[in-house]
Parts: sequence; structure tokens; C-alpha cells
Amino acid sequence: MKYLLLVVSLCVQVAVAQKKPTVHYIVKKNSNYNRNADEKTYYIALIKLKKVASQGDLMELRVTGFESKNGDRIFSTEDLNKGENFLASTAAISDIYGLTKPLQFTVNKGVISIDTLKWKDEIRQQLTAWEIKDDIAENALTNTFSEYGNLLQSLYFAALSSSDENALKKSDITKNGLVYHMVKQNKSEIAVNYSQSDSSSTTEGSTSFDPKTHLVRDENRIANYSFLDANGKKINGHSSSSIERASKYTAAAIENDYYDMLVKGSYWSNAINTNDKTDSIKLQRYIELYEAKYAGNRDYVKNKLGHLQSFRDKQYYDALSSISPKLLAGTYHLSNKVSFDNISDHDFKEIIPLLNDKQLFEYLQQTLSQYIMSLNSSALQKLDLIANQFSERERVAARPMYLWAKAMQNQNIDSLKQIQNEVLDMDNEYWNQGNASRYALLIQKILSEHGRYDAQTMQIIIDKITALYEDEANKKRFLQKAHLAYAYYLAYEKTPVDQEDQALLFLEKAAYYSPKNSAEKEYGTFYDRVFLKSKENYSDDYMVLLSKRGKKDVALQNYIQEFLNNPASSFKSLSSFYRENYAESSFNDFFKKEIISKLADAPSFLLKDMQDKEFSSAQLAGKWTVVDFWGTWCGPCVAEMPKLNKYYLELKQDKMSKINFMSIACSDTKEKVQRFLTNNNYEIPVLMSDSKVEQNYKVRGYPSKYILTPEGKLIPTEFGFDWESLVLELGKL
Repeated sequence: MKYLLLVVSLCVQVAVAQKKPTVHYIVKKNSNYNRNADEKTYYIALIKLKKVASQGDLMELRVTGFESKNGDRIFSTEDLNKGENFLASTAAISDIYGLTKPLQFTVNKGVISIDTLKWKDEIRQQLTAWEIKDDIAENALTNTFSEYGNLLQSLYFAALSSSDENALKKSDITKNGLVYHMVKQNKSEIAVNYSQSDSSSTTEGSTSFDPKTHLVRDENRIANYSFLDANGKKINGHSSSSIERASKYTAAAIENDYYDMLVKGSYWSNAINTNDKTDSIKLQRYIELYEAKYAGNRDYVKNKLGHLQSFRDKQYYDALSSISPKLLAGTYHLSNKVSFDNISDHDFKEIIPLLNDKQLFEYLQQTLSQYIMSLNSSALQKLDLIANQFSERERVAARPMYLWAKAMQNQNIDSLKQIQNEVLDMDNEYWNQGNASRYALLIQKILSEHGRYDAQTMQIIIDKITALYEDEANKKRFLQKAHLAYAYYLAYEKTPVDQEDQALLFLEKAAYYSPKNSAEKEYGTFYDRVFLKSKENYSDDYMVLLSKRGKKDVALQNYIQEFLNNPASSFKSLSSFYRENYAESSFNDFFKKEIISKLADAPSFLLKDMQDKEFSSAQLAGKWTVVDFWGTWCGPCVAEMPKLNKYYLELKQDKMSKINFMSIACSDTKEKVQRFLTNNNYEIPVLMSDSKVEQNYKVRGYPSKYILTPEGKLIPTEFGFDWESLVLELGKL
């Protein structure tokens, strides 16, 4: 009898729970801030738990489903396989928290009361369980509380709840700057339109809500705004939201341990890391905990491989070789897998269609092409397969290289010309996606080696590349520009010796189309220089030829312009040319008086150091200063830090040195930077970025070095450039 009563009691509890009034919603929030679009959809169950004396109703909000899209960050609880790069931002912490925890509150006439301390304590407990890093946890707590507080407020229309009945009878009501226009009013529904406008923003919306509970039935809201940022640049923003009643969310429930797996495997958790580095013991524990259940899940696979790769050992490659290509789609791991020397035919055929356009281009033009150059039989088979047995997309990407491979194996001039004509007849898609510019030039060189260089064909190649470069919408235009520079140089080399003026014109064009700044230097052109035996820049060649022809003053002006375009990499050429052609002793005065003044001003900044003291860029005046932009999260930055610390200590000991050093930590926290410096006994001076200084300096990657002249002018350097030798030379001026 006792057990029977217990069963009956449980059944009654279940029945009561099932009868708890529940309202389901779909809430969509879209925002576009400075071209950064963010789209979120929440599937919500709002449950009335009980009546609370004098406080209204005790309610519970559950997020039963969620979809998000921000650039290439995608997530959907309806289909986890749609997920892409969701864990790339700490914003995911807030999104995931809402999917794991119900949130309770009380509401009275649409006015919501939240137990702030309880909410924050519950969030903090979960962040602790996920082992969220200290420097991220506080922001995650604030953002999570704010996100769900705002979401909750949007479900109730309380703007007019304090208005008396006479006020509600008016057709227009103004409150807190918003004008409400009554559209419909009865015992079961109130519908209003509202708007607000000032010099910097406009808001328009319509809402229908229940006058008893103030729960929204449906709502649509649009806001536009603009403001000036710290640099005086106008920023435009747009947001919209919609709320509608819905049926119960029916997608399969996701267990909380899935979300635990996601978060603990991310870079913002210490569950696998120790001192910001992957801990092999913790990683093994993570794999043992989740492998059996989630081995076929893309998010788990990405987490596991990302950490395994940090060891750069056999374990990563063994794991990668055993994972289905479909689980790697959209990740760089897929590119790593297709590059395996011993990849099976089955995996290869499965991977190629899964590569996105960028991955396919890089695999063909940067990896496979190196083996094709040596006519490797396995590579030739793969190329033949891609060019002839896959879809049109793969054919476009591979066909130009395939024809080059045929040309390298062909000695017949007529056949070579036929191959060349096929490349020349290809449309722009082949010349961009298939990199046909490279192969047209390579085939032209093969014909030249057979004594069949044709100036008319060369001009056709130049014309086709020029059109591609001049199309500003072409994402590969700077790659085409590099091809164009070499095309003109090849034309210069093949111009008969008795046509000096024509040769000089071709070389001038080669110099003109050479990259003028770091933004124009495409990474992929490195491979072109290997295949074509070309140069990155032909300015020196042109200026040397000018000088040989007695036009040294014209050459000097070109050297000066080249220096202003690429000051760091061009200083040595300018210095050498001037010293060889003019009075060597006058170079220092010439450079200080004629050149430095023409450089761009270094952007000023006012930042705080590790002791929270303000430091101004004006304090660097009077010395040549190396400014290093870095972060503790940046592998190359951390790797070079021993060298930089030694460099700084040597400068510090040399009281007569004309060189100074300063570093700026970006996308970091003071606590994390201080811990990094202390743990490694580094003494370098560090300023904390204000998130604007790196934008003002146009930092494109980390680490980045800039040299400031004593007068406050700017000399940017490229990654890998020998800035140490340059600043030593500059310090002697």
C-alpha cells in the first residue's frame, strides 16, 4: 500500500507539472553594427510556477532552442552539424549558459523582479564548474546576466502598466520619450504602435499584448542610430527584433554534458589548459570523458584536434588520419588531412568537394603545385582526377595547372601552342580561381626556352591580367598585380637589345605594378616567385637601369618614392644608391632634412602601463623607438619574447644608445600580461592597449613592429623583417 501511494503521489506531481501554464515564444534579434551582422533566434518556454503573495507570479524562463549567425560563427540546436566557429568568441558562453539553466523571476502587472544576487551566483557557479579563465569570467558573468535580463524584459510589455485607465483611453500617449498610438484595446488584447526620433536615432515598433498578464503576443521593432567614434568616424547601426507566440519547440533535447564538452574544450576554459597551454594530462582526461559519446560530433573533434595539434607530434596526425573528412569540413584540419603524403584514394575523393574555395585554391596553388613542378607521379594522378573527374568548380580550379603539367611533358611546339591557346581562351573564373595567370606565364617561359617567345602573345597575357587587376571587386586583384609586374619584367627581358626605350618602358611598368605597401603583398605570391623565379619588387632593377643610362636624379626620385611606400624594406637600397652616386658624407643630412619629414606621422596614444600610470607617445620623442604590438595569446609573440627581453636589457644597459623600446599588449588583460611577465622574469616595458591604438596603427597581424623616428614619424615593418639591423643603422644617423 505504501508503494502504491508513492506511485500515485508521483503521478499527481507529474500531472500538476504538466498542467503548469506555459507560453512558447520565438524571439529573433538582429543587429548590424559597423557592417558586423549578428542574428540570434531564441525558442523560449515561459512557465508559470505559482502565485506568490503580494509579488505576483513566480515564473521560469527556459531557452529550449537557439540559433546564431555572426559572420562565419554559426550554431543551431536544431542541427549541431551546422555549427561553424561558434567557440571562436567568448559570446558563446552566454548563449550556452541559457541553454543549460532555467531562470526564475517574479512578475506583477508586467513589471519583472529579478533576484540579482541569486541569478549572478548561479551564473558564477556554472562558470566555475566550466573552469572559465579568471580574466574572462567577470565579463562573461556581466554579459550573461545582461543578455537574459534583456531577453526576459522583452517578453512583457510594461511600458504603460503604470498608466491609469483614463490615460489608456487616449489615442496617443507619450512616455519616456516614446510616443504610443493606441491601435486596438479590449479585455483580451491591447495593440499599440510606438516611435521615437532624435538627431542620432530612430525607433519604430508595434506590439500586441495581454492586458491582464502584459505578456507580449507579438512584436516587431526596428531601430537605426549613428554616432562618432573616438577618431571622429561616423558609425551607423541597425537593429531589429520580433517576438511571436509559437508551438512547443520539437527538436531533440541536447544533454547538458554536450555543452560542458563544448565549453571545457574551448580556449577560454582551464579544463584542458595550464598557464594558457594545453596540458597533456588534462587533455587525456577530457578525451577519456567525451570520446565514447561524442567521437562523431564535429565540435568535439575540433576541440580535440585543436589541442592535440599544439603538441605538433604523431598523436595529432594519427588522430587526424582516423577521422572522417565530413567531420572536418570547414576547418583547417581538412586542409592538413588532404596534404598527407599517404592519403587514401577514398579519403582524397571525399575531401576535395568538402574543401571551400579558399582551401581548394591553397591546396592546389600552394601544396600540390610544388609536387607537380617536379612531375611527381602521385601528384599528377591527383591533379588529373581533380581536373577531369570532379564537378565544374574543381575543374575551374585545377584545369590551368593541369595544362601546365601537360606543357612540361611536351616537346612539340605545335602542341605547346595549342595548350597555350586553351589557357588564353579561358574566362576570368579560370584566371582567378584557377590561377591561370601563373600558368600562362609559365607556359610562355617554356615556349621561350624553345626559342618561340611571341611578343604579341605576351601582350594578350598582359591585357588579360590588367583587366583582372583593375577590377576593384576582384578579391585576387593584388595576386594579379604581382603577376602583372612579372609579365612586364618578362617582356623587358625578351625585348631585343636594340630597342632600349621599349625595354626601359617595360621595366618601368614592372616597377610600377610591384607592391607599394604590405597590404598589396599577397602571401600566395611567394609560391609564384618559386615557380616563375620572379621577384617581389622590380623597383631596384628599374632604378639601376635608369642610373646606368645617366638618369641618376630621376632614379633618386624613384628611390625616395619607393622608400615612402615601403620605408623599412627600401632604406638599404636608398642609402646604398645615394652613397654610390652622390657624396657619401652628405647622406645623413639628406635623409634627415629631405626624407624623414615626408614620412607619415606616428599616431599618438595615451595608454596605461602595468602600474596603471599613464604613458604618452610624446614621451618617446628624441629617440628611435621600436614599438611592438603583441599578446600573450599569440604563439609567435610568446616565442620571440626571450629575444625581445634580451634586446631591451641591452638597450637599457647602454646609456648612450639612441634607441628605445616599448611594447603594447593587445586583446589582453593586465592580470594575464603581468602573470606572463612574472612567470618568465621578463622586464620589457608594457602598455595595455585601449583597443584603438592597434587600429590607428593599422596592425594587420601579431607580432607587429613599428619604428618611430625621434621626430615622431612612422616606419612600419613587415612580419619577419630584420627590424633590429634597420633600427641599428637608423640610430647611427
